[in-house]
Amino acid sequence: MIVLRRIVGSLLFCLAFNINVSAEVKVKDGYVRGLPPGQMVTAAFMRLENDGDHEVVITGATSKAAERAEFHAHQHSGGMMSMKRVNSIVVPAKGVFELKPGNHHLMLINLVSFLREGDNVELNLEFKSGERMALTLPVRSVLNEHKK
Repeated sequence: MIVLRRIVGSLLFCLAFNINVSAEVKVKDGYVRGLPPGQMVTAAFMRLENDGDHEVVITGATSKAAERAEFHAHQHSGGMMSMKRVNSIVVPAKGVFELKPGNHHLMLINLVSFLREGDNVELNLEFKSGERMALTLPVRSVLNEHKK
């Protein structure tokens, strides 16, 4: 009976921690880059703020707007810039992680339709804890990307 209580207590602690993960992470200034018609790939950018006392690991994302969503990072090597897929991103405790042009970003691959400025894209961030966070980000034309 004591073992069962400890197991149940541990599970409840884990569930309580999981419930708080997305509550600790705030998404600011998020948008999806709008590109000219015919483009099958775009990117999403955002500022992830973690108010919690523990780092938060985001392991993936999904969107009905694209067949796949992947985190990528730009790499500079030998005067060349390339992109590399990363399996997760870590938002530090009491810290910030930015997905921004020329750095880490969320690629939306094989778009299901053309995204126009003013459209909204629904995304789900997937946490290591198993929790998901639903987001709706506006599409901002690449021509207006730096305007807020």
